[in-house]
Amino acid sequence: MKNRKKVINIATAAITATVYIVLTYIASAMGLSSGVIQVRFSEALTILPLFTPAAVPGLFLGCLLSNILTGCALWDVVFGSLATLL
Repeated sequence: MKNRKKVINIATAAITATVYIVLTYIASAMGLSSGVIQVRFSEALTILPLFTPAAVPGLFLGCLLSNILTGCALWDVVFGSLATLL
């Protein structure tokens, strides 16, 4: 039973990270997710930790990977991901 809950938490974090990345790529394709002013649909997912703590690592990982994959500046990769974690 304990392993099942652990697997569910890991799966929830992975799905959250994936959805975050996909939503960021959609905004990036529209030209909204990079630059001085950023609009990210994926930031709407930051409400998920109120429903499940398993979403916290997923959001952090999703933000980190999104920032790296979309070519953000190093300071945005580090501090943007930490801001999402907080």
